Amino acid sequence: MKRIICGLLLLALLGTTACSVEIPAVTAAGGAEITAVPAADDTKIPDGRWLNPDIIGNVTEDTPAELKDNFALYVNKDWILNTTLPDLVPSLTSLGEAELILMDRKMKLLTDDSLTGHDAELVHKLYALVSDWDYRDAQGIEPAKPYMDAIRDIDSLDELYDYMCSEHNLMQLYPFTMNVDADPVDSSVYITYLDPPGLTLGTEEEYRNRTDVGDLFYDEAKQVSDYMLVRLGFNEEEASDMFENSIAYEALLAEAIPSDKHQRSKNTDAEDCYTLEEFTEMSEGVPVDKMLDASGLSGADTICITVPEYFSALKDIFTEENVPLIKDWLAVRTASELTDLLDKETSKTVAEMYGAMAGLDSEANEDLIVLSTVAGYLPIPMDNLYIRTYCTEQQQEDIAAIVEDFKKYYREMLENEVDWLSPETRKAAIEKLDNMRVNVVFPDELEDWSGLDFAGPDEGGSLLEARRAIERFKTERKAAKLGTKADIYKWNQIDLPASTVNAAYSPYNNSINIQAGVLVGEIYADDMSFEQKMGGIGMIIGHEISHAFDTSGAEYDKDGRRINWWTDEDYTTFQDRVAKLVAWYDGFVPMEGLKYSGDRIKTEAIADMTSMKCLLYIAKQMEGFDYDTFFRQYAKLWRDQSTPEAVREAILMDVHPAHYLRINATLAQFDDFLNFYGITEGDGMYIAPEDRVAVW
Repeated sequence: MKRIICGLLLLALLGTTACSVEIPAVTAAGGAEITAVPAADDTKIPDGRWLNPDIIGNVTEDTPAELKDNFALYVNKDWILNTTLPDLVPSLTSLGEAELILMDRKMKLLTDDSLTGHDAELVHKLYALVSDWDYRDAQGIEPAKPYMDAIRDIDSLDELYDYMCSEHNLMQLYPFTMNVDADPVDSSVYITYLDPPGLTLGTEEEYRNRTDVGDLFYDEAKQVSDYMLVRLGFNEEEASDMFENSIAYEALLAEAIPSDKHQRSKNTDAEDCYTLEEFTEMSEGVPVDKMLDASGLSGADTICITVPEYFSALKDIFTEENVPLIKDWLAVRTASELTDLLDKETSKTVAEMYGAMAGLDSEANEDLIVLSTVAGYLPIPMDNLYIRTYCTEQQQEDIAAIVEDFKKYYREMLENEVDWLSPETRKAAIEKLDNMRVNVVFPDELEDWSGLDFAGPDEGGSLLEARRAIERFKTERKAAKLGTKADIYKWNQIDLPASTVNAAYSPYNNSINIQAGVLVGEIYADDMSFEQKMGGIGMIIGHEISHAFDTSGAEYDKDGRRINWWTDEDYTTFQDRVAKLVAWYDGFVPMEGLKYSGDRIKTEAIADMTSMKCLLYIAKQMEGFDYDTFFRQYAKLWRDQSTPEAVREAILMDVHPAHYLRINATLAQFDDFLNFYGITEGDGMYIAPEDRVAVW
């Protein structure tokens, strides 16, 4: 289930929050009541070490803010007291502020008539379709009716298969998701990958043992589904029953997915790849070959699947008895994907609905809806326009140089600062670092979408039909790759758009990727001091390099293969150190009443602490290094103000530590920080050496 407001504010929405406030109910257009996710009570209680300053309302003028007790609060108190969240933004961080800068830049791209070329033509045409609310209101929900009617008319298993393989299957919903990527055996060739479809509750385990995370996903999805189905002509009782049937169908799918699915790698074994004929036989009567053909990927000679047990079970799920469940799943999924493709009433109501779930009652921002929709459906043309308008080769050279400097210091650290590695593992780790690919700011070769076109409002087009054209074009591009030579080291703009406030490490090709969108605001500016850059973009670069050696990256070698490069003794020591970190984080209570999971956030916590170790190693090589400026800038990088609902969601789902923990828990591991400020036993920021948990 998608969120309109998350499209461009994803990083802003990943902030952590918690505070006890009463959230008023919001009334949707048409009279449907939107229920906010309830906040936990007594969330102003400190967790035993630090008050969580990320939560709106937890910090007042009278709140003590001592450097030696809570560094996150001490540095950011003035900012916290003077920060107001923008409309429909439930969480604001430095990354979120950077995203707002990018939003402003992208809004200008939508209306800049001086921009020329096919990318600009596509963006401006879709912008005209999205932003002309009178035109959309005149069409209303009519464009969606033929597709919903086609689902209503399904009465048998054969008719269900016919629908899935027809043009009426608007969202291309099948019992699997498809992708085209490099062959795990011969990485020079593209093949088809199939996986079970995404599930409403997040993972298959939620259908076996429901947790707070599953409840959160359920509540959000049901509110949107019920509203959309009623909007499209079903009554309230029908809508509710259809959602429950959809969940029941997904429970059948989840039952067929083994619990170890998420431990399996994209770099799977050869026996998990099949010919189309073998795959069709495995599915026993479910016309997966016809579905592949309808999807546009019928040219697949090799099909790789990570969960063969699931596909073998499809014959027992796709039965006449289960047709009503599958039919309702199709209706729920289709309706929920139409939220930003119809009229103003639909778009604004759903946007405000998600805002209410995040603890907000502000009116939907039309500009945000428009920009999110255009950027969501035309990611490559928007990215290309941003790169040509705002990026320079000088930026690319500057950031590439910083990355190379960091790699050099990491090498020194691995050689001299990590005393628990054997010579064999140390050598393999250094080889992995030396072979790391570096992609910074923007790709050297931009993707070409010149083959895409669709009708604008002056040609009688509709937003829904434009979306169909875009999805067909994207599928055709995937299909054209099949059997051709793959380049696993090429910058993938779909997965890593330059115009996003993000940076990433990919274990599959051992690459670090620093995107242009992260080089703004408190993160990076040309006129920042060296120490400020180290506390901002430097931390991010070091963090991403560190992912090569976290619990996930440690499973892949220098070439991105899932091959063990550790001695048994070293790997045991590594896992013991990770277990200590996990247990330590398990003890925090960022929001009263919610259990914190060290296991969920361990990879990001390891990366934060390893990056800080590298940064402090660099600082020691610099004469006159300004530690105070550096530590303060680092604290600014992770500052946060969020609604209680956004915090609750982050605690349950975000793989990053809460922002105040990214500051305090990371810095308190290092003598360089403690000694610089004279922090000693009895101070809130002090952690005894034997209790510290930095893995590297």
